[in-house]
Order: sequence, then structure tokens, then C-alpha cells
Amino acid sequence: MSENPVVDGVVKWFDLSKGFGFVVSEGVSKDILLHVNVVRQSGRNAVAAGDTVTLELSESERGLQAVALHDVVEAAVGMPGTDHHVPAADDDVVPARLKWFDKGKGYGFLNAFGSSEDVFVHVDVLRTGGMLDAGVGEAMCAVVAEGTKGASAIAVYPWDAARAWKATQHGQSEPVA
Repeated sequence: MSENPVVDGVVKWFDLSKGFGFVVSEGVSKDILLHVNVVRQSGRNAVAAGDTVTLELSESERGLQAVALHDVVEAAVGMPGTDHHVPAADDDVVPARLKWFDKGKGYGFLNAFGSSEDVFVHVDVLRTGGMLDAGVGEAMCAVVAEGTKGASAIAVYPWDAARAWKATQHGQSEPVA
């Protein structure tokens, strides 16, 4: 059994491309460094802001850092009732499929129905939509915005959840096909 203290906290931010983030914990006066290697040792690829975590801590001359990640409870994600992007009635929610995704790099591309243009998708967008474990070819719905570098998904939703939401926008009790 380890002599290191174990605390519960909330991920303040985590940047996969930088390889680290910080956790805040009630009763702990300093932010806790969470390195991507600790996350990966727990069997996960990433955590996201708002996730509740249980960490084993160590203190060094540089401050507090996590030496083990024991548990992660993902922040509420997805459709209405969350504080994440919920499609507005005038959002253009389009069907799409995941073309490819590199979890190590934290991004990939979608193919949106009716368009030959690739749509960039960031790991945080997939996570917010509850789609972090999506596989290549998986169907989903996306809200796409045009930016200076091309099309980018600003929200994604599981296929069935998006269909149910769309049905409520059209006053139907059953999802639209």
C-alpha cells in the first residue's frame, strides 16, 4: 500500500498536445499537476475539463503532482440539460461518419453527408458529445462551422441522440429517420 495521500478533485484543464493539465481539489491549496503518462498508466488516453478524478499525490520541490490516477467520472456530456453546446433550432445538424482519428494527436476528420470536404474534429468536441470512443466509420451527427482553415465540427452527437433531438424540434414523438 502506498504512503501517498489520495484525494478527489476536478480537472481544471488538460491539454493532450502539451501532455499535461491541472486538477483542483477541495482542501488542497495548490493545483495538482496531472501528466499524460499518469493518465495512460490508468488505461485511459485523456481526461477532460470538468471530469471528477481520484488521484494519488506526491509533493516535490516543484509542487504537487499526481503519481496515480485511480478513478475518473466523466463530466455530464451531450444533449439538452448540459452546459455543453446544445444544437439550437436553427443549427444545421448533419449526418457524418468518422473518417479517421488519432487519439495521440487529439484530432481527426469526419465526412459529412452531401459534402466532399473533410471536416476537422478535435478530441474535446468528441468528448463533449460523448463520442470519445467512436470508431472509424461510426455514424454520428455534427454541427459544422466554416473557419479560416476550413470546415470544423463544433459539436458532435451520437446518431440516436441527435435523431431524438431533431424529432423534438419537429414536434414528433418518434425520431425522424
